[in-house]
Amino acid sequence: MIKYIKNSETAIIVLHEIYGRNDFIKDVCAEYFEEGFDVYCPNLLATHKTFSYEETEEAYSYFINGSGFDVYSDILCLIQKLKEHYKKVIVLGFSIGATVAWRCCESAYCDGIIACYGSRIRDYLNLKPKCQMFLMFAEQDSFDVNSICEQLLQKPNLEIMRINAQHGFLDKYSKYYNPEKTKVFKEQREIWLNHYK
Repeated sequence: MIKYIKNSETAIIVLHEIYGRNDFIKDVCAEYFEEGFDVYCPNLLATHKTFSYEETEEAYSYFINGSGFDVYSDILCLIQKLKEHYKKVIVLGFSIGATVAWRCCESAYCDGIIACYGSRIRDYLNLKPKCQMFLMFAEQDSFDVNSICEQLLQKPNLEIMRINAQHGFLDKYSKYYNPEKTKVFKEQREIWLNHYK
């Protein structure tokens, strides 16, 4: 597990994409640590290897056939453990990590969740969030984003942001990176996170 600790009252659990704990995820961890949070980044894969962006299909297959979305039960245990030492515990996930984060939303121990382009959230629409959630979807994704958002808006404790960009636009190492849209997202995320500082 990657850890950045400075004895903050709030811990953030960062959940990576199918590629593993790559440079983008390491940058995210460092960024939140600099913002004053203690950061924990578990490995959702059954390997310490990271996949390149050209290995998308192999990476997705490896995740699904290895850990799969049931890895959320491990994250629930981590949330509960961290809650013994922190006033607040937030989960931040990207893509498959966002779907794993969404599956944790009924935990009584989780204080907040930020889920960025979790396209498989649509497979778990039966969940009812008990904590505050900030969901961000890229409108240019592989499914009908607007339809899923309309269904999600019927649920409690949700703030949803839709951005006209490609899935992965927050990642400066990705060909889909969009600095202007990233700035828009970070401004809204900052407003949401102020409740936890």
